[in-house]
Amino acid sequence: MKPYYQDSAVTIYHGDCREILPTLPRVDLVLTDPPYEVHAGKGGGAFGQRESLVMTGGFTDGGCDYEFLSRFDNWFCFCSRQQLRDLLSAASNRSRFNLLTWCKPNPVPTCNNKYLPDVEYVVHGFEKGRLFGGIRIKSSFIVHPCGKKVTKHPNEKPLPVIRKLLHLGSLPGELVLDPFMGSGTTLLAAKENGRKAIGIELEEKWCEIAARRMSQEVLAL
Repeated sequence: MKPYYQDSAVTIYHGDCREILPTLPRVDLVLTDPPYEVHAGKGGGAFGQRESLVMTGGFTDGGCDYEFLSRFDNWFCFCSRQQLRDLLSAASNRSRFNLLTWCKPNPVPTCNNKYLPDVEYVVHGFEKGRLFGGIRIKSSFIVHPCGKKVTKHPNEKPLPVIRKLLHLGSLPGELVLDPFMGSGTTLLAAKENGRKAIGIELEEKWCEIAARRMSQEVLAL
């Protein structure tokens, strides 16, 4: 498949990752943020049956089938509390795994007899020898405020959060993959920190915005 965008460090594909993943070279790290709220079909790749995904405002929020992670030895995957059981099960197939939390000191102040939405989870499945960095970076929690997004993507993660995961799971010169690329934050972090990166995104408008971020034509959208 012809890339949507390509430079010396980054390649972007516009399409369904179920179709594109089998064509890619070996990668050193998967760092991704799939749709939350598990609502997948019965296996068969990155998504279950596409019809099972809930579409809201043009974005998928129906969850995904984590079977796609089984082909990779080293990955970080964001998830909601409802998805932890399935994602931890996927991680247990690696020789090592860990649960990290992104703690938000400024969550949306909504309670309604529920806990504040001040935590998101990141599961790391990896093999021995694939955890990097010194003592200061190896904490299992990340404290960083939400908000102040660079693009209008509803699920954009802060660059410092992604950067920490990138340094924990990869070395300069290695290849990073994000099969649910969104607006390209993982790719940008990789490019700025001496890695190469591949991104896949189903929605063309986010491919366009990610490509602009990579080429530095637009700094804020």
